[in-house]
Amino acid sequence: MVRLLCRLSVPFHVAAGSHLPLLQQQFFHPLFDFRFRGAFDAFVSNGAVHYRADYREGPNLRLVSEFDLRRHLGETDYAFLIQVLLETLDLPEFETHLPLKVAGERVVYRGSMVNCSPIGRALQELDEAQRNRAMFVEFDRAHHYRERMMAYLKGRLARLMEERGLTITLGGQTSFDIGVIGEDKAKAVKTLIAGGAQRVVFFGDALFEGGNDRPIGVLAESWPKDSAVCVEAIQVESWLDTMAKLREMGFVGLPNG
Repeated sequence: MVRLLCRLSVPFHVAAGSHLPLLQQQFFHPLFDFRFRGAFDAFVSNGAVHYRADYREGPNLRLVSEFDLRRHLGETDYAFLIQVLLETLDLPEFETHLPLKVAGERVVYRGSMVNCSPIGRALQELDEAQRNRAMFVEFDRAHHYRERMMAYLKGRLARLMEERGLTITLGGQTSFDIGVIGEDKAKAVKTLIAGGAQRVVFFGDALFEGGNDRPIGVLAESWPKDSAVCVEAIQVESWLDTMAKLREMGFVGLPNG
């Protein structure tokens, strides 16, 4: 993927659900280690925190803007939100069954949002953690586990959704995110356009209803057809699928990309 990014004929930017500490480990440092030396914008914490990344001399990130969910809600409503999440995870109807294991924190504050992973987040992605993750993905697919929990939470958090613009969306394969309307990945696209981009093509694996990429899908679908600026949203299934579509669309500028 890094080799392909180095050969793109157009600029690329990143919109990610995770917060910076996790992405440093998963993306930012590996990108530099595998010899990417360009610059790009990164919109993390579901798109609500904006960094400018410059890799010419090191993996340097400069904070441009940020949104804070806790400050937006205030301490009373934030404490209520966390209490509801923890109570919901402990309800008998939302028990995860053996051999699934819970490891690490299940509710994590990520600045602009709160991420909830019913099986927690292991400190290291070792073989056992990866097997547990794969089992949960199958369990979730078969029983619509996260969707049922999200539907329940929408009832418990109805006041905050109405008064504070709270949203609940699927994030990744094992979690869901609680954020605020407008402080989402669509903000990344709007920021790029405000900065002069004439065409934005977004590749995401959660453009479906309830997914954390969906705000970009809605933006693309509602974008004026006669606008001089073009916004597209393309569903992908994996990083390999993303690479294939980048090639198909002619965005790879050098041979053997």
